[in-house]
Amino acid sequence: MTVAEIALIVAVWGVIAWAVAVRLGPLVRRHQPTEPPAYAAFTQPPAGARWLRCDTTACGHMTTLHTPQPSGAYGCTGCGHTAGAGA
Repeated sequence: MTVAEIALIVAVWGVIAWAVAVRLGPLVRRHQPTEPPAYAAFTQPPAGARWLRCDTTACGHMTTLHTPQPSGAYGCTGCGHTAGAGA
């Protein structure tokens, strides 16, 4: 191999490395730690509350916060559905 061929190969690999760095650079730098937003206020749940699954489509059958009711059941804070005392 001549010196010119070696120089050409090194130059091509340099261009490839530069192109990969330019293309992947924003992906690598995208996830920077940030402060939590001001609207993320965390509060204690009410006394006796439980996280139970909600069996309604309004809550998407997801686990939501349920508060105790006078009847012994638990009421969903998202849609008002009542779950039995043994839930």
